[in-house]
Amino acid sequence: MDALEHKPNMTRRRFFQIVAGMTLTAGALAGYTRLVEPHWLSIDNLELPIRNLPSALDGKRIVQLSDIHLCQYFSPSRLASALEEVKRLSPDWLVLTGDFVGSRAKDAEGIIEPLRTLSMPIFAIYGNHDLWSDRAVVGKALREGNARTLVNEGVQLDSNLWLAGVDDLWSGYPDIHYAMKDVPSGAATILLAHEPDFFDIALYEQAPFAIQLSGHSHGGQVRLPTLRPDVAGYLSYAPILPEYGRRYPIGLRQKQERYVYTNRGLGVWPIPYRWNCRPELTHITLRPA
Repeated sequence: MDALEHKPNMTRRRFFQIVAGMTLTAGALAGYTRLVEPHWLSIDNLELPIRNLPSALDGKRIVQLSDIHLCQYFSPSRLASALEEVKRLSPDWLVLTGDFVGSRAKDAEGIIEPLRTLSMPIFAIYGNHDLWSDRAVVGKALREGNARTLVNEGVQLDSNLWLAGVDDLWSGYPDIHYAMKDVPSGAATILLAHEPDFFDIALYEQAPFAIQLSGHSHGGQVRLPTLRPDVAGYLSYAPILPEYGRRYPIGLRQKQERYVYTNRGLGVWPIPYRWNCRPELTHITLRPA
């Protein structure tokens, strides 16, 4: 054969093998992000140092759930399954940090029966989707599910331990000072705020809380891998994040001796996909700081 004769770099058969492989890979990835990871609940254990927490309350436990987003992508039966894990953990309190629906307020009715099966005290705050749909309808469902909704309000959980909840930042009227007006000076206080970026406002207002628990961002739902960890220690980043969920989109952060923790949420919105960002139930153990 002539040394200068041209040889094709790829046969037709090899080309179709590569195309078929790429198609199968893309299909598997699409199936995983739609059918596997959104259903793969992660139970994240977290120990939090709480300033002024009495030693007698060392080891008290809270479960946080957020961004349930009952809709065509997340059913009441899936919520009930997650609450079975809450029952197994048997925390002292359950906190729900907003966004109970996607776009239809009436879907909130799906939280009533699952919540009624729980025995521990339940506290909730509203998220932006709850206000965008119908705050009153969502609130009625929470009440019927035996959850107490905190709107710029504080409540005593135990001796020298308080819980305060503010209204939604995006579409409501959060007032942290009013929320904490009944909290005694020096009390250990946990703050519920749907949007994690409210943390900077709370710091600016010099509110005397120890930890803010938030949701809203879903952790981004889709997180791409990186070679270097971010400030929260994750080897990934979210290319798309919502308003007021961009500074503290995931995990635990500390600033000025205070903490903010952003839960990745249970549900999905507006697309039914998760990748590298599993839905989360946060199991929190309180420790004296």
